[in-house]
Amino acid sequence: MLKRVVIAFLIVSALAVLWFFYSLNRQNGFTQVTTVNIESGITADKIAQALRSRGLITNVFIFKLYAKLTKADSRLVAGTHQIEARSSIKSIIRQLTINTNIDRELTITIIEGWKIKDIAVYLQERGIVDEQEFVSAGTIDNWRDQYAFLQDKRIKSLEGFLFPDTYRIFSDAQAEDIIKKLLDNFDRKVTAQMRFDAPKDNSSFYDALILASIVEREALYDDDRRVIAAIFLNRLKQGIGLQSDATINYVTGKKSPRPTYADLQVNSPYNTYKYRGLPPGPICNPGLTSINAVIYSQPNQYYYFLTDSEGRAHFGRTYAEHQQNIIKYLEN
Repeated sequence: MLKRVVIAFLIVSALAVLWFFYSLNRQNGFTQVTTVNIESGITADKIAQALRSRGLITNVFIFKLYAKLTKADSRLVAGTHQIEARSSIKSIIRQLTINTNIDRELTITIIEGWKIKDIAVYLQERGIVDEQEFVSAGTIDNWRDQYAFLQDKRIKSLEGFLFPDTYRIFSDAQAEDIIKKLLDNFDRKVTAQMRFDAPKDNSSFYDALILASIVEREALYDDDRRVIAAIFLNRLKQGIGLQSDATINYVTGKKSPRPTYADLQVNSPYNTYKYRGLPPGPICNPGLTSINAVIYSQPNQYYYFLTDSEGRAHFGRTYAEHQQNIIKYLEN
């Protein structure tokens, strides 16, 4: 009888230990980096209760027990901490026992319309990561399996998916860390509903993103973007070339508002004067306004537009109206 009791006790103990380590190391469900403030003198119990109320942990007992066993309850650092997404209880305790990460952070701003190359140069100029290191880390094969929106086999680059925004990053962040932060933000901001709502005329969300990148570079003012997006959609439906100057500049690397005749002759699938339809990929990383402008474009009867010296767009239903706009806004 005693032997059975001992065996039962050992089994229960082993199961308890397994449960403890499973609960300690299991990833929690929160999906964003979360800021946690630790007040001076606060107990491990109150910290655990606060973490559970915010959905960062599910088991207060495991938190308190591990903190006590490792003496971490006396080493919790007061201040502001950034808790990594999906951190386990063990990882959270570790992060709360090191000096506050906020002091090691930098702010970076990725501008709408920047190409991957522009982002890489910017980060190198800030002394954060090497330009070539960033470009190499952004190879599509490194990321395709991690995000549903990268599954389209036509996608050959992260161009278009590095979401423009202002970010806080650690000063010692690696290129992969920054790219992941930008892609995670794209996943949050460009919602599943938006991807579903993208134009369906024998196209996909990736096509909408390609067009959004062109709209981003063509329009200076937000109130012009939906109109311009609809113009490009009108031209695509009618099989008319997009004839976007922005795509020419993407090929030549120039920033000229008016491509030269020689520029228009360049042989590239991104030359939308020479080839009809969309180019094979985005020409920049568009902002949310341009993406929305394509997905929720403003239907119209226009097929032409031009921008004046102040960046304001003027629209024409026919080529004759377009010619009149050229005379009125460009030749005076």
